[in-house]
Amino acid sequence: MSEPLAHETDPQTLRERYTDLAAVARRIDALRADVGRAPDPVAELLARGELVELLAAAGRPAEALAEAEAAADRADRVGNPAQQHMARLRLAHVHTLRGEYAQSTLLYTELLAAGERFGPVIEAATCHYAALDAFGQHHLSDARDHFARALALREEYDLPDDEREASRLGLDAALRRLRDSAAGEEAS
Repeated sequence: MSEPLAHETDPQTLRERYTDLAAVARRIDALRADVGRAPDPVAELLARGELVELLAAAGRPAEALAEAEAAADRADRVGNPAQQHMARLRLAHVHTLRGEYAQSTLLYTELLAAGERFGPVIEAATCHYAALDAFGQHHLSDARDHFARALALREEYDLPDDEREASRLGLDAALRRLRDSAAGEEAS
């Protein structure tokens, strides 16, 4: 794995934005090569996962979907249940980013039901991405609840600071929108 690429999250949309698109393009090319020459299925699935995430965040939705579907298929063939779960989680996130909420909702329903069995790291990631999906659909109470669960897990198990901050930012955004919505209803 290489150094993470610099990015920020838009506090209104909760979408990641990369500051150096040329570096993103180079990393995508490198990951495609890594997938083809991976020494084992674990390395291949890790490269595929990062590739899907970068394509999605870089605004390349058609490529992200194709890679996410290929990664989920490959995980089903060679991965363990946790790897399969994570591949489907990335696929669901790509559907969210594409506004394909029927597909994403079906996947998140399954993933949330199973997330707990893989431990707190995967459960927190599942809750966080389900929250992003709910936020995108303006299901703000669901988004708030999923972000709160993700944050609680990430704090309880002292997971990385960037993950805690992402869930905190999401929770704040959901709460802000809920307040704004309630204020708008009162003014009507």
